[in-house]
Amino acid sequence: MPLAKTTDSPTRTTKDEKAEAFIRKSGLTAATADDEPAPNKKQSTVRIPPDLIKRIDKGAARLGISRSAFIVQSAAEKLERMGG
Repeated sequence: MPLAKTTDSPTRTTKDEKAEAFIRKSGLTAATADDEPAPNKKQSTVRIPPDLIKRIDKGAARLGISRSAFIVQSAAEKLERMGG
């Protein structure tokens, strides 16, 4: 006999749902979270060591987002933790 899921039991939030919630909170959308130019964004050039770029790319791939979106989210997360 199959077990029925009760509505009283709490549901777990997946990592993808947490990432989506963070993106929504930051004001990014699927259209603005990638590398396409957006009118409310400024382009910036940063120098990042190759080994860190590889780690960033792996993290971005795991979340299914672009390198740019990963860096923006990471910076926003760090600033939020710092209270800024």
